[in-house]
Amino acid sequence: MTFTELVASFNQQKTSWEELCLEIRCESCFASVFDEVCEQMGSSSDALVRLADEFPNHYKGYAKERGLD
Repeated sequence: MTFTELVASFNQQKTSWEELCLEIRCESCFASVFDEVCEQMGSSSDALVRLADEFPNHYKGYAKERGLD
């Protein structure tokens, strides 16, 4: 399953939060999922906050790379 399909499945409530998080194994995976959530669910989605809380170190790297910090 691609990250696009994973996020779409989560958005349709076919994939649980826990299942989504299990697919995030590295900083690159985190960035891909974070970008997909933003694109598919919008930049105001609470899933983005939950991802940042669940993976604080990955989010720090993501934010630094994208100039968000």
